[in-house]
Amino acid sequence: MSDTMRAALDDGTGRYVVQDVPIPEMYRGAAMIRIRQTGICGSDLHMTTSRTEAQTLASGHETTGEILELPDGEHNLSIGDRVAIEMIGAGRACLTCHFCRYGQYKHCVNLAPDTGGGFAQYMTRKPAGLFKLPDSFTWLDGAIVEPMAVSVHGLRYGRMQPGDIVGVVGSATIGLSSIAVAKAFGARTVIASARHRQQAEAAKRMGADIVVGTEDGAFEAACMDASGGIGADFVVESVGGHQSESFAQAISATRNQGTMLYLGGMKIPLEIDLFEPLLREIRVQSVICYGVIDGRHDYEVAIDLLESGEIPYSEIVTHQFGLEDIQDGFDAAWDKTSGSIKVHVNI
Repeated sequence: MSDTMRAALDDGTGRYVVQDVPIPEMYRGAAMIRIRQTGICGSDLHMTTSRTEAQTLASGHETTGEILELPDGEHNLSIGDRVAIEMIGAGRACLTCHFCRYGQYKHCVNLAPDTGGGFAQYMTRKPAGLFKLPDSFTWLDGAIVEPMAVSVHGLRYGRMQPGDIVGVVGSATIGLSSIAVAKAFGARTVIASARHRQQAEAAKRMGADIVVGTEDGAFEAACMDASGGIGADFVVESVGGHQSESFAQAISATRNQGTMLYLGGMKIPLEIDLFEPLLREIRVQSVICYGVIDGRHDYEVAIDLLESGEIPYSEIVTHQFGLEDIQDGFDAAWDKTSGSIKVHVNI
């Protein structure tokens, strides 16, 4: 193996430059993975607008690859296994701190150093963050496990119940996985909002019963109509980014004593009237990433859902580019007139 690899790094202006960089150093307890495919997340897009310095480590967390080296120890993995990589939490976790003992690896207080993400040819992570792919999975399937697991974690942690009327604000990658997971978990009715035609069509394919546009009041009205005027039992805010309107939308669409799941992640300070959810006893549940709930990691549940064949989530991947053309991939991901929903990079 060479001492260098190809990696895509933001040059500090929001443009990605593919260059030769050192292969990540192996550290105690780490595995070496040859990356095969990585999705461009909305957070990857948003970070290109806020960086002021060039990257020194590759980003990219929706990723999959093949194990090249493994450490000694207890695990069920072998060289050559194809894996989905949970690189944020379990792949760096100490496995012994308070949070790790409960399977909440994202909150580990002794994380291993970050050695870089999936917009590069190689990655090092601990075996606890490597989840074997079924034989039927393509690399594309492996790379969509992460965004599926985000929604699996959100709806499990937020305690969505079978029979709930569920609203989903936004039909980008996480909104679409939230629609699919809500239906798989037994939602009675799913109402979704979508800004672009391709997103609306995908929302219907994921199982949304009602899809509306993003006009003022349309989503809230649809949730009221579907619930006999009381509001949705469980509403997912999946948009996030540099806006705050979707947070207020989600609160307004939630019934009294319902749950609003804050999943999108706003990148700006919020000005919001918290007296309304107090008066209406709305549970505002923040959630991020994934972990272990009821003895199963969210990645395991996500893989099972995808393997079932009942969720056509792979259809959201509309564009694929090679690593050397990653900037074209980012351009396509930004430009929704291209018909893009999810863009993947083949490494």
